[in-house]
Amino acid sequence: MAFTVSIVICTDGRRDSLQITLESLKHLDYRDFEVCIVCGPTLDGTRELTEGWPLPLKVASNPERNLSISRNIGIALASGDIVAFLDDDAVPEPEWLTQIVAAYEAPKVGGAGGFVYDYTGMQLQWRYGTVDRMGRPNLSWERAAGEFNFPRSYNFPHLLGANSTFRRQALLEVGGFDEEFDYYLDETDVICRLIDAGWAIAQLDGAYVHHKYRSSDLRNEAKVLRSWFSILKNKLYFCLVHRHGYHSVRAAVDEWTAYVQDRRNDCDWALSEGHLTALDRERFEREAEEAFEAGLKRGLADKRAFLKPRAGDEEPPAFTPYLDPASRTSGKTYCLFSREYPPGPVGGVGRYVHELAIGLAQQGHQIHVVTLVGDQSRVDFEDGVWVHRLVPEALEGPLPETVDGPIPVDIWRACQTRLNCVREINRRKPVDAVYAVIWDCEGAAVLRERAYPLVVGLQTTMAFWLESHEDKVQDQEFMRGFGQPMLALERELIATCDAVHAISPAIGRDVEKAYELDLTGRSAVVPLGMQDVVPMPRIAPPPAEPGVELRLLFVGRLEIRKGIDVLLEIAPALLAGYPGLQIDIVGNDTIPGLNGRPYRRDFEDKGLPAALSNRIRFHGEVGEEELRGFFHACDVFVSPSRYESFGLVFVEAMMFSKPVIGCKVGGMVDVIAENETGLLAQPGDAGSLRAALVQLLNDAGLRAAMGAAGRRRYEAHFSRERMSTAIADLLSQAEVHWQNAQPRLAAEARA
Repeated sequence: MAFTVSIVICTDGRRDSLQITLESLKHLDYRDFEVCIVCGPTLDGTRELTEGWPLPLKVASNPERNLSISRNIGIALASGDIVAFLDDDAVPEPEWLTQIVAAYEAPKVGGAGGFVYDYTGMQLQWRYGTVDRMGRPNLSWERAAGEFNFPRSYNFPHLLGANSTFRRQALLEVGGFDEEFDYYLDETDVICRLIDAGWAIAQLDGAYVHHKYRSSDLRNEAKVLRSWFSILKNKLYFCLVHRHGYHSVRAAVDEWTAYVQDRRNDCDWALSEGHLTALDRERFEREAEEAFEAGLKRGLADKRAFLKPRAGDEEPPAFTPYLDPASRTSGKTYCLFSREYPPGPVGGVGRYVHELAIGLAQQGHQIHVVTLVGDQSRVDFEDGVWVHRLVPEALEGPLPETVDGPIPVDIWRACQTRLNCVREINRRKPVDAVYAVIWDCEGAAVLRERAYPLVVGLQTTMAFWLESHEDKVQDQEFMRGFGQPMLALERELIATCDAVHAISPAIGRDVEKAYELDLTGRSAVVPLGMQDVVPMPRIAPPPAEPGVELRLLFVGRLEIRKGIDVLLEIAPALLAGYPGLQIDIVGNDTIPGLNGRPYRRDFEDKGLPAALSNRIRFHGEVGEEELRGFFHACDVFVSPSRYESFGLVFVEAMMFSKPVIGCKVGGMVDVIAENETGLLAQPGDAGSLRAALVQLLNDAGLRAAMGAAGRRRYEAHFSRERMSTAIADLLSQAEVHWQNAQPRLAAEARA
């Protein structure tokens, strides 16, 4: 049977998290669903969000902060065979609804739900559990408790509210939610009544939802309760209305008293930790007294506040599909590796992997980015992409060898961590291919396992990095323990992966030469692309010095490979020759230079006259909105790198219609149309760089013409859509190569 589903989201004061939840629903692989939003009384822009949302929504309002009332309003809006409740800070995985719907093939199933991750996306908040007629949970279960699916069972299977779904017919039969339960034990009460009515609850192994905790009027950012009345009142009310045939009123009150003492102990701990104040502690006692009076009175009255009957229940309101059911895609599941990833300052690699991930997700693929962090592992859903930020795991077993020594321990730990993540993703849904950048040999563990097709993206490799770090080349200990094994591992990756992505013609040619490889038939040149960020919000840079008419911008790490030494060498003469010029330096300026001191410190220690030093400013690393402000404000962009495998920063500048100056080497010759969108200096040549700068600084007409040509070049060659479409084709080619290699790999394994 083909079921229709109504996803009901009750929200209050969580506009931003609701937007993420609505975005995640676009990626569900089960498409026959509608979305019903019930807005609470908080005025935070939620209604405006729903009114402007590009996909159909059914929207209603609840003037009260009462979750059960909101859920009953949602049931009244719903037209689907199944009503699926999601929290407004929950994100379902793409397979969630497919797995939920399958449970309802059994005609006696009245409710179904799956696992729930906590805010980290790594630890499960809910797997299996039961609740008894006193509302006491038992979370020790390691399997579904289906044996308790019979009327009047003292214990019964439970579902967490953030991932609870019900057959609409069953909900109407039992009266929906009891509106006395404004918060807490609301779905527990519904499940208990469904069990008593002869329906079964299906606890699923899977159907994952990520519960991204947000603070509310009930809990603060530390997840500590700051309002207790509803929870305490509902606990007593539940014990009393479900005690019949099992407990006396005295037993229900005794259970409530013990529960209150546990919560009192929680308050005392929170007070000692600074999460609550003395006034909060006093309020607890006051609310506990009020909750006892209200819960006892309403529980003994046994007057349930169920869903009000609605005229025309036999003909529910029209079903309003959120997505076109015919839009089902044959999207693939891809994993992308990048050591760095937004938010926060990132280099060109992290920036383009971010763009690629979003572009592939927009094409209908399920994308997982695996990156590394130093504090706490977590999984988040961002811009349609699942981002796994992982702390490197402990080493498993001895270090694998290359032809030039063992793989460095930190490199292999990171590779092993990424592989384990891919294995876990593959356990839930088969991974079709992996894309890994060459830097740090991020795909090495995947390559050696040979369980997944692998595409390696070529950027600046160890061989090219060493060209500008002669001190490392001469350091025998470094080369023996790190440099030589990494060079060998890079060659192994490039030589034996399933496909190679050359981000420019130059990097493809240079890698073939440096590593003595022939990539014919296994590589493709796909230029990098970016979303047009010109219309996006930006923060203006600090005002220029009085009298400044021209701003020259450098963006990048202040290291020798980026040519910052050459720019700083000619900066004093430029500033002296152009009194209306200001130079803005944006990027990490703490990196040691060849003499062990950062270039910024060396430059500032020269003690330029104030008339000059005031017009060269070091801004350090900045956020995305600030960076857009610098690009917008500059008149000329310069990055005299000694080598760039591509040069994405030039694309950013051209996007903002700025003339650019790079160097005649590597990918810069492919990105910059010389004498059309910018000028190319000789790498490491101060005189050549100064001549290029003088040419542009002296000619406003040339600056304008090159800036306009750069914008046209961006639009024609460097869009996100163009890049992601071509990379999707390359990933498919890698799958074919991997499949064709299986007989050979199997034979090698047997040998």
